Amino acid sequence: MLSSKYFLKLILLNLIFESFVGAECPPPDLYKEDPVGFLSVVIAGHVSIFFATVSIIYMFSKIYQKWTYKQKSLSMSLRVPFYLGVLDLVFITFQALDYTYVAIHHETFPIQTCRVVAALAIAFTIFYRLVIAGFSIMTYIRVCRKKFCDTGKYDWKLFLPSIILALALSLCALKTYSSARYWCAAVPNTLTIPLFSFIVTLLVLFICLFCYIQTIREIRANKKQQLRHFGSQDTSRYSLNDIEIKVSIKVLGYILVCIIQWIPTVIYDLYQYFGNVHPWVYCMVAISINMGPIGNMIFFIINEEGRRYDKSSNSSSAYDHVKGGNADSNNNTITISIENKSLEIDFNHFNIT
Repeated sequence: MLSSKYFLKLILLNLIFESFVGAECPPPDLYKEDPVGFLSVVIAGHVSIFFATVSIIYMFSKIYQKWTYKQKSLSMSLRVPFYLGVLDLVFITFQALDYTYVAIHHETFPIQTCRVVAALAIAFTIFYRLVIAGFSIMTYIRVCRKKFCDTGKYDWKLFLPSIILALALSLCALKTYSSARYWCAAVPNTLTIPLFSFIVTLLVLFICLFCYIQTIREIRANKKQQLRHFGSQDTSRYSLNDIEIKVSIKVLGYILVCIIQWIPTVIYDLYQYFGNVHPWVYCMVAISINMGPIGNMIFFIINEEGRRYDKSSNSSSAYDHVKGGNADSNNNTITISIENKSLEIDFNHFNIT
């Protein structure tokens, strides 16, 4: 029989051999392999992250000002950009870690660290997409189906299922996470990973696009119906539906940004499917994802400045319609002319105390 010392020697030799092989095959230097591609990806990533961060900080400051002024919970038109800003900020943090480490060391994180970073980043990416799909479905149900979705306090009914599903899907492919050249992600060792990512991305984009188109059509039909009912000259009647439509239009703007934001990832998944991702694809994905916060800021400015303009124009036009009036001290009456109509107020019927 072979002694235990023999087996110990075999184990030690095996460990030494694995260490020797690992030392002989260090990770490639990305800058030496492709200097132009390396600099393009790193610069595009950091520049887009900078502008995205500035956009998020701007939105947060404006939302905070409105919250401190009103001292009540945020409306839906403000909660959506706030949630998206928080999600984008966390996503930017993962990107900044990847790009900074790659810029300094010319390689991604070590395998174990990279696997953890990739698992968290992918879980958060899935969670981000599920939340956007949830907002799209809620807007569609509210406008098109005339039903209200109760998401609970702090919208936990939307966030909790999305978190559970995102973690479950992320942990299912834990063994496939590693270095994807310029960042940590799922490595397409088989066709399953890029194909699954491609299907999930298309499914979320289809849901968002379907809800977006149907909601826009319903809003246009509603506006035409109101014009036929009230007439084009009557702009002073605002029902609850008008307020909901305005809020829905604001939310749809952010949904449209998210649709455009995630379309380039479909191209990235296709290149992974065929096994070769060029540096320009990495640049396109980095820029498009970080364009999301910039687009959200643009829509936020349009929505808030537009509402401020509407308020100022409505208040000024209301005074413009008042042509003048005259008072009769003998009969205690005042006559005010508004447009082509006159309003007579008789103070004999009022008791002033």
